[in-house]
Amino acid sequence: MNEQLYFNDQAHIAEKFQLIEEHLTDTSKMAVLKIRNWKLVEHLPETSLRYQKHMHQTLFNVVPNEFILCEVGYYFSPLNN
Repeated sequence: MNEQLYFNDQAHIAEKFQLIEEHLTDTSKMAVLKIRNWKLVEHLPETSLRYQKHMHQTLFNVVPNEFILCEVGYYFSPLNN
């Protein structure tokens, strides 16, 4: 009668996935709006330079692969091939 009970974590995983999906969708929409605004003000010299600088600081950041792999714990978990 020593049955081991396992916690079913499907609801938590589904909710977490839904939150991440909504965040990704909102972030993508904001990026598209920023690019559209940039295209609209492209013909104005002062605004265009200021907006271009803002775009490079916010959207066009380069992140090394090693940083992402480290953040997701790739180097800390054993590889199962």
